[in-house]
Order: sequence, then C-alpha cells, then structure tokens
Amino acid sequence: MNAHEAIVLPSEIGPGKEREVRTLWADPWRKLVLICLRQHALLADHSARVPITIHALLGQGTLNLAGRAYHLTPGVIVPVDAHVEHNVQAEPELAILVTFFRRPETAGDGETSARIE
Repeated sequence: MNAHEAIVLPSEIGPGKEREVRTLWADPWRKLVLICLRQHALLADHSARVPITIHALLGQGTLNLAGRAYHLTPGVIVPVDAHVEHNVQAEPELAILVTFFRRPETAGDGETSARIE
C-alpha cells in the first residue's frame, strides 16, 4: 500500500478467532493495527514503547489504563502514553484500531512489550 491509498475499516466484526490482529499500514512514522476480540477475549496487561491511540470501531469493551476504566464504544478514542500498562476486555466483542506513533529509528523495533497475536 502506498501513502495515497485509502484503508477501508470493517463495518462488522463477523465470525473468526477469539483474537485477530492485522497490520493495516506501517511506515517509519506510524503503524495502524486492527484488533478484533470475540467471546469476551482479554488483551492482558501490556504496554507500548511509543505513544498510541486506541479507537473503538465496533462492539463494546473496557480499556483499563492507569487505574481508570474507559468504556469503549464506537467512536471513542483514548490516547495512551508510551510505557503505560493497560489491558482491553471485549464485552462480548470489540474491534479497535490502534495507531502507533513512532520515530523512524524505532520502526520495526517491536512497538509492544507483549505479543497480542
């Protein structure tokens, strides 16, 4: 994909694995990752090495971040600073778009400290 192509986000979660992680876009400055959680799946505590945003696209869930719970519904966007531990719980299913903001020297350096695949 080049910088002038559009990314089409899903309009429904649909059937699939309990946890699906798909990179939609990656370049030296940013990375966009679509995560679909089904059947009350939990993304266990983890943190990112760079600042991120978590944007709820479909379904419902809870983001636990720095002692606070955020109810995730379509349209809710939560900024998360680098190295801040958080987790995400689907209620019962949730699709989120995670944007990683990175410097060119960190590209390909594994932005998260926990595997979410």
